[in-house]
Amino acid sequence: MTNNTLLHLAAKLAPSSQELVTGAAFQMCLEKRWFEEVKKIMPPHLIIKKNSALLTAKDLFTKEHEGLRKDGAEWMKRTAENCMLISTVIATAVFSAAINIPGGIDDGTNKPNYLNQTSFLVFAISAGAAFISSSTAILIFLSILMSRYSEDDFYRSLPFKLIFGLLTLFISIACMMIAFASAFFITYNYGSWVVPNSIAVLVCLPLLLYIFLQYSLWSDIIYSTFNCRSLFRPTKCMIYT
Repeated sequence: MTNNTLLHLAAKLAPSSQELVTGAAFQMCLEKRWFEEVKKIMPPHLIIKKNSALLTAKDLFTKEHEGLRKDGAEWMKRTAENCMLISTVIATAVFSAAINIPGGIDDGTNKPNYLNQTSFLVFAISAGAAFISSSTAILIFLSILMSRYSEDDFYRSLPFKLIFGLLTLFISIACMMIAFASAFFITYNYGSWVVPNSIAVLVCLPLLLYIFLQYSLWSDIIYSTFNCRSLFRPTKCMIYT
């Protein structure tokens, strides 16, 4: 007799054939969410009950998922480091572009030469938004790197930090592309409209490529963080009385 409760069974690591998401970090998030949802329907005295190995369900969960937690932490660290590097490059580039105003400054008035043009307004707004969003992404990914990577972190904070970090990174890339297109339009909009308009259209390609390449990652994040909750909606009553 193992004296395992239902919560002990939920604490066991799921076999690889039953994994619903790819990646150790998302699997850890899903496993922890499953454990916590089962815990909600358990009476208090069974939550702290020990099995024949003198392990509570929480102790068993920690033991079973130690390797998965470490793998998930390593993946989170690598992802945060890479994304933080990209965000830093974007912030640096946009800051430099904002200082070196496209079109130059009028020597007499000390104002930008194209201050009254719509394209300059688009450049100013997009450059500012790119710098703010990239700086925000840097702070978010820094907080991921400084995380303890505990089981509870995978359950709550880490998935949401990763979502907001990738979202702000995407916004910074989009705003940087818009700032580049508007600066290009200001600088080379002489005579022919074909070249600046073509560049303005082509800047959409990196954004579409980003969405295409990150689709599987986003689908795993959304499923492990939000969609899997639908599995537990019917669990309103206690199993044991």
